[in-house]
Amino acid sequence: MFRRLLAPLVVIALLAGCASTPPAAEVVAEDSPAIELVDLWRVTGAEGESADTWLRLDAGEFQLWRDCGMIQGSWRASNGLMLASVFGASGGCGTDTAPTADWLESVEGYVQTSDGFQLVDAAGSPVATLTIDGAPDPIPDAADFYAEAPEVTDETRAYFAQAKPLPGSLTPGSLEGQWAAEGVDASLGAGVDFAADGTWTGSDGCNGGSGRWAADASGGFLATSGVSTLMACEGALVPSWVAQAQLAGFDGDVLVLLDSDGVELGRLVTG
Repeated sequence: MFRRLLAPLVVIALLAGCASTPPAAEVVAEDSPAIELVDLWRVTGAEGESADTWLRLDAGEFQLWRDCGMIQGSWRASNGLMLASVFGASGGCGTDTAPTADWLESVEGYVQTSDGFQLVDAAGSPVATLTIDGAPDPIPDAADFYAEAPEVTDETRAYFAQAKPLPGSLTPGSLEGQWAAEGVDASLGAGVDFAADGTWTGSDGCNGGSGRWAADASGGFLATSGVSTLMACEGALVPSWVAQAQLAGFDGDVLVLLDSDGVELGRLVTG
């Protein structure tokens, strides 16, 4: 399982830098290999999808094109890890029933192929194949550019900046279970539950959060998150920590979540 300390997948070999190292102030963060996923892909091999299915992956958001129209959602990816969550639909895909894409929401990783990518589940089994091939027809309910490949901008590159390694003072480990914000009154309920099925639910003490999560053996971490209320609260911003984190490790028995720069977001103890 990815979330149970899967060794990181080999995705893309990054090009070596210049022979001379520039001054520290001029060093630019490397792109994560995940930036190569930003494109408009034809989907094949996905359970329940027709031959005319495309997946448009832009920074932080996706559009899944079906015969009925477009399904929308959020996604995150880093070195080998990938998660996606559906949150809406347009055109004929938008009905009274909430749209689903179970195959896409089962994805936890990606592997580069000779002509695209293979998406895999927590066990590393293939879920779908992505290749460049054609494009969907625009629909009245969505802007025409959603039927085109997204542009890779400076903002896109910033979004996919390579996360730093887990600090040496922290140790990777299993995140499954219930965790409470360290140093916060437990009665406030600020904490998170990382479930074995790859979903998480949490609270800052007043506002709830939920989504999907995955972690690897090197301390890499990703989570998607949905809509949350914004009430003032005396707890701790645990759902925000989870949504922003790209690294997770242990300081003894304390779980530490960090952002892509290795900056500590918050600490959690067994709940």
